[in-house]
Amino acid sequence: MFIPTAHAVQGSEIRVPQDVATPREAIVAAHPGDTIVLAAGVYPGGYVVPRAKHDLTIVGTDRNAVVFAGDDRRRDGIVVRAAGVSILNMSAHNFRRNAFYWVAANRFRASYLTAWNVGSYGIYAEDSEHGTIDHDFVSGAGDAAYYVGECRPCDTTVSHVVARLSAVGYSGTNATGVLIRDSVFDRNGAGIVPNSYSNEALAPEARTRIVSNTIIDSGRARVPIATTLASFIGIGVAIAGGNDNVVSGNRILRSERYGVAVFSTARFVSFTPGAPEPGPRWVPRGNRVSRNTVTGSGVADLALAQGSGRNNCFERNTAARTRPLDLQSRRCTAAGDRRVAAELTRRVQDMVREMHRRRHPPPYRTMPAPPPQPNMRR
Repeated sequence: MFIPTAHAVQGSEIRVPQDVATPREAIVAAHPGDTIVLAAGVYPGGYVVPRAKHDLTIVGTDRNAVVFAGDDRRRDGIVVRAAGVSILNMSAHNFRRNAFYWVAANRFRASYLTAWNVGSYGIYAEDSEHGTIDHDFVSGAGDAAYYVGECRPCDTTVSHVVARLSAVGYSGTNATGVLIRDSVFDRNGAGIVPNSYSNEALAPEARTRIVSNTIIDSGRARVPIATTLASFIGIGVAIAGGNDNVVSGNRILRSERYGVAVFSTARFVSFTPGAPEPGPRWVPRGNRVSRNTVTGSGVADLALAQGSGRNNCFERNTAARTRPLDLQSRRCTAAGDRRVAAELTRRVQDMVREMHRRRHPPPYRTMPAPPPQPNMRR
């Protein structure tokens, strides 16, 4: 049996429940460099990795059988506040807020994780740099399936993931330097939303690269909605006030409103009575949208809003309808469409209320569970 001591050797393995009874006891016993191995079973969640417990690996023996269950009562599955922590090969569901949450925790890894039916985020990295999010599956998130934000530089890659039936597939508020590639965004309210808002740290968003993804049926299914980004439901890729982003080589199919839309940040009004409006509206500049296949959008496949900044370039995309009509022939332009601006740059509060009235979103806890997912090879 594992017996924790003050002089335990770094790099040892702590097994739950063979060595200690619970994940919480394993975190307490662990030293930097240790690996915590969770056996198949249902765990309540609510675990925290404090700052002193850096460079841990927490891994499940079976992705589909190691499960954190929140029972719609507990807030978070696991919260990481330490650098260098990897969470691998397990599942979490029915938490009131988040499944897996890194906050001010650099050098993070979230791999082969499944999360479903959570009130806010599936995989959530806030103020955390140098990260890897890969081979994950998130469904039924009331805010975003994946979030990377408030980091500069983020230096984070999101790859080979699936986001399904969530309010937003990926949200990147004030994130600088994220790569999103080779992933599937299926029937989310909005697909991929890099966005700038002054009520969060490190605005504006910049230099997100969105390449070789499949983004389908955005806004075409009923999903839970617990986010102000509900304003942009029905858009495959929504660049809201971001700079120097690249959208290239993606398949963006059957979005309810727009396939790709670039526009100034909507006017944010706090939902707290009497709170002031925080900061400026952010204007998109230097974004490049190229070589995408964008078809079947309800309003337009490609759109640039009036009031956008310079050097937003649309070129060599396969797209039937654009706003303005000559968007691709101009290649790089500051001239946008007033109808797009009128629709997407109104006050956030007004747009969110309208979206809720029109859609009657279901509770997150009622969404279907995902099928079993592949295990990580060890």
